[in-house]
Amino acid sequence: MKNLNRRIEVLADIAKDQEDDATAFDGKPFTGRTVAEYNGNQGAAIAALANVMISILQDIAEIESALSQIKNGEI
Repeated sequence: MKNLNRRIEVLADIAKDQEDDATAFDGKPFTGRTVAEYNGNQGAAIAALANVMISILQDIAEIESALSQIKNGEI
């Protein structure tokens, strides 16, 4: 699987960032600035997770295509 180590690194980074955000935002006043910053961080995490999922699904599609080719005697 291509980029497996990179995927793991990205997921570990996301987990650490979310843990850090929970600590950093805990007890802060509920202002437009803190909400905007927190939402921005959440959006970035969601985008990174989506990219990891896209790469996993692309790998699955490639594997399924190769298996189909093998099954049909094309490889």
